[in-house]
Amino acid sequence: MPFYKVWYKDQEEPLEFSTAGRYSEEQIVEHLFAHERIAAAAPGSTLKERIAGSGLAPVRYTEDESEISTIA
Repeated sequence: MPFYKVWYKDQEEPLEFSTAGRYSEEQIVEHLFAHERIAAAAPGSTLKERIAGSGLAPVRYTEDESEISTIA
């Protein structure tokens, strides 16, 4: 079970969650949007556009203590 930590809006404390399988960056963003109760973006928009439009940038995450990856 992968364990994720997701930092967004320059918050000090990350959103933490586990999943049954590995998540793609898109699934991580969808989980973040659900947590923040943000409606799904219009089809065809990129992850960076969705994140910027929602005011959640920057979004960074780790998977199982890996190095921090940045989505936007």
